[in-house]
Amino acid sequence: MLFDKRRFAKQFITNQMFNTMKTKLLLAAMMLSMSLSLFAQSGTCGTNLTWNLSNGVLTISGTGAMTNYTYDGSIYNTPWYSYRESIKTVKIGSSVTSIGEQAFADCSSLTSITIPNSVTSIGDGAFSSCSSLTSVTIPNSVTSIGENAFAECSSLTSITIPNSVTSIGENAFAVCSSLTSIEIPNSVTSIGDWAFALCSSLTSITIPSSVTSIGDGAFESCTSLTSITIPNSVTRIGEGVFYHCTGLTSVTIPNSVTSIGYAAFYNCSSLTSITIPNSVTWIGDNAFDGCSSLKNVILGTSVKVLEDSAFYRCSSIETITCYSMRPPTVNTDALYGLDYSTIVYVPADYLETYKMHNAWGLYDVRPLGAVKVETEEVTITPSDNTVDIVWPEITGATTYELIIRDTDGNIVCTLIFDAQGHLTQIAFSAPARTNVPEQTQAAGFSFTVTGLKENTEYTYTLTAKDSKGKAIDTKTGTFKTIGGTPVDETERDAAPAPRKLLKNGILYILTPDGTAYDLQGQRID
Repeated sequence: MLFDKRRFAKQFITNQMFNTMKTKLLLAAMMLSMSLSLFAQSGTCGTNLTWNLSNGVLTISGTGAMTNYTYDGSIYNTPWYSYRESIKTVKIGSSVTSIGEQAFADCSSLTSITIPNSVTSIGDGAFSSCSSLTSVTIPNSVTSIGENAFAECSSLTSITIPNSVTSIGENAFAVCSSLTSIEIPNSVTSIGDWAFALCSSLTSITIPSSVTSIGDGAFESCTSLTSITIPNSVTRIGEGVFYHCTGLTSVTIPNSVTSIGYAAFYNCSSLTSITIPNSVTWIGDNAFDGCSSLKNVILGTSVKVLEDSAFYRCSSIETITCYSMRPPTVNTDALYGLDYSTIVYVPADYLETYKMHNAWGLYDVRPLGAVKVETEEVTITPSDNTVDIVWPEITGATTYELIIRDTDGNIVCTLIFDAQGHLTQIAFSAPARTNVPEQTQAAGFSFTVTGLKENTEYTYTLTAKDSKGKAIDTKTGTFKTIGGTPVDETERDAAPAPRKLLKNGILYILTPDGTAYDLQGQRID
């Protein structure tokens, strides 16, 4: 086909006319937008609420709840969204009862917010991606913090959560990369999935005994977190709770936890030791996978299964202490990477059972033994939920029976040792014994019993028996653990309780009068 200059010229002129018209329309739209930005900086944001933006200050006035807004995948439909980058301060009137969902999302210049006592809830995503927000004080009228409420507030360094808050939603503080510490009040009962995920500067956090559930991935990739204590109220450690917490060196798992979820401590490469309490029956897939610095593991009496890759790539493990009378099932690659020289301590009466096991028998299986020390009397050293008990070797004794009871006379635990101090029996409900057992030639035995209640009195009876089971010596006494809330229910509401304080990776007990004690009960000046 021959090139038609006339047709080309005609089409070119038509295109030019179209482009000119398009340009004019775009200019008109821009002018309209500019006009709106000049004259439409106010409107409604609830049935009885209005908003006004002036000189970077967004003021919410009126009575009642704020409208909940949505995100369509590209923008939020908040009425001030087009002005979001100019909003530096938000002032909320004293009669506003809620902050709506997504209300101030993407307000990247917002540095401060005043939330009145009239507000009872902070909606999902209310302050998400407010990257200039540095601090927030939440009033004690707020009962819930919604999902994503402060997610990606990358400049947020501190936040005060009042005692009125009962739940922290999913992703509530996720990717708050400047947040260094946070204290969760004892009113909170649940921490949502990924609530503090990727808070890479978070070094410490206090979880109160009111919390019963910690969501999946709650502290995932909190790479600066060094230690954490989980209270006795928590029954489940969810999937990936401490996933990739590379700075975590120690963690306390209470006797209330029954399961450790999938990848709960995955790639916690600085974790050196872990104590699994007697309450735990199941350790999930990849639970400690990649814990390359882990050296010592203690497994309580109730652990029945190590799921696939539970301790995969934990090549530094030197000792595993297992209190279960029946060797736990070892699923695919659960112990992959452990050297065959790894020492596995087991109850003496079940030594051969472990040695004959197709998985456990691959390692250096030895009987549980006591740590011997020089002593002539029983000595007791309690901390907040443990007690160290040291006793002398009794001539003629073939077994030692240690029973701990509460003040009502109920047996808390029963431990039976042979003449050499090897643990041979342990009651099903008994707390775990910590520390790697070693044998020396000095007289006396020493054990640490964990899983006790804080600030609680106990009695102990230590009976040395001969070969016929006859008692040849009995020693009794009492002790009281420290910390926690006083057990006198009549005073529980009348006086504030001591609380735990984590500072520089060390846990202290702080009493209401401001006095600090270490976990051995010694005062710190």
